Amino acid sequence: MRRIIKWAALIIVCIGLFACTANKNIKNIHYEKEEKQTLDIYTPKTDKKEKHPVIIYLHGGGWTGGDKSNVASKPAYFTEKGYVFVSVNYRLHPDVQYNDMAYDVAKAIQWVTNHADEYQIDQSKINVMGHSAGGHLAGLIATDAKYLHRVGLEPALLNSIVILDGPLNIKQFIEAIPSYKKVFGADQKVWTEASPLTYINKPNMPPAYLVTRWGDPAVYHFAETLNKAAGSEFVYQVKNLSHSGLNKMFGSPDAPKEAQDMTTAVMAFLQKNNK
Repeated sequence: MRRIIKWAALIIVCIGLFACTANKNIKNIHYEKEEKQTLDIYTPKTDKKEKHPVIIYLHGGGWTGGDKSNVASKPAYFTEKGYVFVSVNYRLHPDVQYNDMAYDVAKAIQWVTNHADEYQIDQSKINVMGHSAGGHLAGLIATDAKYLHRVGLEPALLNSIVILDGPLNIKQFIEAIPSYKKVFGADQKVWTEASPLTYINKPNMPPAYLVTRWGDPAVYHFAETLNKAAGSEFVYQVKNLSHSGLNKMFGSPDAPKEAQDMTTAVMAFLQKNNK
């Protein structure tokens, strides 16, 4: 009988330890009331007392589509590296405009800061990553302070941003792909206001790392200004990966060498900024 009691106690202890260290993936948490204003949280195996940096991820989809579930290998990759990974949905065009999307992102960041202790998030290590349209929104909320100010936050709260092939100059972007006038309209003043490049001389901007398919001087100028260092040190220019491929292959164990090198470069930047 005594032996049975000992084994039962040991099983209870093991269950408790597993509960402390198991991954916790929680889906469809509302940061605001609308259907699209939701996020998913992926946490690493961890001791309950340990705090972690967080990646807040913004999906692409041309401001008209996409979903927070389109994360490929990123949750597994980042939680293995000791990061909490938060994938965010935001409202889309034509229901809202680009600035409403940026406000959604700001509200999601506010939600993460307000609930940081519940998910063992270190509030001094908040990082935002976005692909394509999500990269544009990441750049916009990092440079145009009005979005974070509206929810009572400062751009300095962001520890870093990572932009995966997202447009920084909307005028240039629309001139190359005129069909996006359906999202931004025909008013070039709006294009300027929607461009992260417009605001890069403002104070308190976070450091940034950019992955791009083009040798666009504007990308290097953006990186140089935000990092106050040579832009080439903070830009990874892919040669063979497609726009969707570089996002899908990020962190994938089966990725080709170029994607692995890209992931390594981004991760080195993040680790340096999240010591």
